[in-house]
Formats: sequence, structure tokens, C-alpha cells
Amino acid sequence: MRCNLHDYDIMEEAKTEAKLEAARNMLSMNKLTFEEISACTGLPLETIEQLAAKL
Repeated sequence: MRCNLHDYDIMEEAKTEAKLEAARNMLSMNKLTFEEISACTGLPLETIEQLAAKL
């Protein structure tokens, strides 16, 4: 089965949302630095900082 560009976009969105959820969970644990969370999730440090500001 081949994936078209729309399917690829949906998969990428799902991956990004999973990374954001993981980052939120890590932030709520208050055990890791922003840099460590960024390294674990692959999300930019700026994104982690923005998530932290919202929690």
C-alpha cells in the first residue's frame, strides 16, 4: 500500500503530537531540564520552553 502526501502529513502530525505529549508529561514530572527533554523528544528547546510556560 502506498502513502500519498496527505497520508504522510497526517503521520507527521501524529508524530509531532506524540512528542508534544511526551514533553508535557516530562515537564509535569519536574525531574528533567528543558535541554534533556528537548534531547529526548527531538523537539526544539524553544518549543519545550513554550510548553513549560503554558503549564
